[in-house]
Amino acid sequence: MSDAARTETLGEFRRRSEDWIAANLPPRSAPPEDPVDLQRLLFDSGYAGIAFPEEYGGAGLTLEHQQVFYDLAHELGRQVPTGTALMVSVGMLGPTILDHGGHEAKSRFLPPLLRGDDLWIQLLSEPRGGSDMAGARTRLTRDGDSYVLSGSKMWSTGAHQSDYGLCLARTDWEAPKHRGLSMIAVPLAPATPGLVVQQTRSADGTMGDFCEEFFDDIILPSENLIGEENSGWAVAQTLLFHERNAVANVGYGYIGWDQSESSADAYEPRSLIGVARQRGVDGSALIRQLIADVFIEETVLPLTSARVMTGMTLGTHEGQWGSLLKLQESEAAIEKVRAALAACGAEGVIWEGDDIELDNPGTEWLLARGGTLSGGSSEMQRNIISERLLGLPREPSVERGLAFNEVLKRQEPSE
Repeated sequence: MSDAARTETLGEFRRRSEDWIAANLPPRSAPPEDPVDLQRLLFDSGYAGIAFPEEYGGAGLTLEHQQVFYDLAHELGRQVPTGTALMVSVGMLGPTILDHGGHEAKSRFLPPLLRGDDLWIQLLSEPRGGSDMAGARTRLTRDGDSYVLSGSKMWSTGAHQSDYGLCLARTDWEAPKHRGLSMIAVPLAPATPGLVVQQTRSADGTMGDFCEEFFDDIILPSENLIGEENSGWAVAQTLLFHERNAVANVGYGYIGWDQSESSADAYEPRSLIGVARQRGVDGSALIRQLIADVFIEETVLPLTSARVMTGMTLGTHEGQWGSLLKLQESEAAIEKVRAALAACGAEGVIWEGDDIELDNPGTEWLLARGGTLSGGSSEMQRNIISERLLGLPREPSVERGLAFNEVLKRQEPSE
């Protein structure tokens, strides 16, 4: 019997899930559990990958069932697996493999991914590429039953702690740049021959999660290819679609709201009001408006997400709605820290002692800028919204239809 033929009603699933959540998931008031341990608990009990087919390790249900489960966990005040690593693996890479991988690849990669045994990231950006992801120069060359990978990637979050990366590389240099790309799974274990992973220092001065990877003739089996050869751009577009949804907390990346925040959040509106009063600036019209804007965004964001999530399950919101939510959320994060800086004044950018103090509005201001870049910059999201949601014309391109080798020649400086 197929998954669809025996899918539980939402009511039946809710009753079953409520009992399990109450008996097994720790309360949010308790010390945080390791997210991977929680993910394994969900998987072993049949609650991981709720909308993934059973044959690939999921529960064989729907995104509506997933929403019911995580909303219940929030209502009951329970911890669920959170954090960037699992969001990327389960909310972004897993759905991409599900959409484009062959049966063998899905059977091999998805169960350990959904259990949290294997953490995945995307390997897309390159040192010379900027936001032009389709201009990838990392080379993937067919050699019998294998591929040879050479080149480099950067801005890969968590590569030093991940097991696999989904890498966009060029397999045909004579085709137009969007048509000569392929996507392949790359093992990121330190022992992988030809692989070097280096962490990048963040703007706050610490060695952060961003990494750069160097591939020196890494040999990969052809079975690691996700999608057909030279169809990598379609796979990459699907990956970015799921990334924007996951960042916006919809689709496969939905895990409910308020999982990582509490009323004690230093930048929560009530806290900001208290700081402003303590400093005697609560009468400032500018500061009052900034705090009010934070409150409005924190109220509107979950409502907008719920509307889009419902629309996705009903089929009324198809397409790049995650870009709308991602733009709203990342810009709201900037405004939130801006309000904190205004309320805290100089105290928000200084600290006692010589050690770097990360928990202050100054460093949060630097870090919040990353949210407007990851998953595609705010400018890219506005382009996507205008072209794919509003139906406005695309920007003209002089490179369309040109072989990628010809594009590179035109980019070379004239003598």
